Amino acid sequence: MNERPEWLEEIVNLPDVNANIKSFGGHKQWVPNGWKAEPETHFAFEIMLIISGVQETIFDGITYQFEENDIALITPGLRHENSCISEDGMEYFCVHFDIDDPEIQQQLLMYCPTQFQRENPQYEKIATILLEYVSLLNQTAFTIKKKLRVEILLLNLVNSLLEYAEAEQVKIDHSDNNSLILAKSIAENIQRNFRTFTEYPTEENRYLLTMDYVAEALIISKSSMLKSFKKVYGMSPKQYLDQLKYNEAKFLLHQPKLSVHEIAEIIGYQNASHFTRQFKTWSGMSPKDYRKVTEN
Repeated sequence: MNERPEWLEEIVNLPDVNANIKSFGGHKQWVPNGWKAEPETHFAFEIMLIISGVQETIFDGITYQFEENDIALITPGLRHENSCISEDGMEYFCVHFDIDDPEIQQQLLMYCPTQFQRENPQYEKIATILLEYVSLLNQTAFTIKKKLRVEILLLNLVNSLLEYAEAEQVKIDHSDNNSLILAKSIAENIQRNFRTFTEYPTEENRYLLTMDYVAEALIISKSSMLKSFKKVYGMSPKQYLDQLKYNEAKFLLHQPKLSVHEIAEIIGYQNASHFTRQFKTWSGMSPKDYRKVTEN
């Protein structure tokens, strides 16, 4: 093998990129009043645009109403139930997308809400991208160029979601809203503790994954932590940690040299069978089945 020349070490190189972002299941549908989708979870993100009518969505006991032009983001592993509550029916568009890059996943989880706010400058960009997806559904056949257009739209969508997240982060950083500030601190603590544990997954470090440790570090009660976090993020701190575990597990399952047992240990499970049961609850499939599906 040729040695790497010294001059090459001194120049700036573009970073290697392997985020492995893919979309699937994009469709538009009209449904009548009373339509109801059974409670479900996905192993990927799902983004929905309500074209007309009103949709009611229940996330773990929390009810949202999405009206015309509203955008909803359903995160991986989040159990949800959709129904149409408008008399004249409802039309919606949705697309699922999966991202292996944990950093992108964390940004979306932490700063993109379930219901997008129209005052965010990226809202219109995201809506425009989703409407362009809808326009592509009128195609009778997808040529290679049209398939590439779908891929470009996906990259633009993820980029706009990240810009939405950045705007929300700035808003929180400059906010004097105590709930926003506290919720962000809780999320950052959970993230940091989880990252530390995955780097050093030992029994001695297992305390890093407890909500008691987060509450003690912030000098607040667990009940205050739960109330503040759920108000901002629409989920409990424990559910947020589970999202991080789930996303990290998906990322690690793409590493063929790691066994399911090793992955279970890295993300904080003491045995592979417990991890397998939990992963199936999140995604509807076992870790081994997920590996097979994503390899294709």
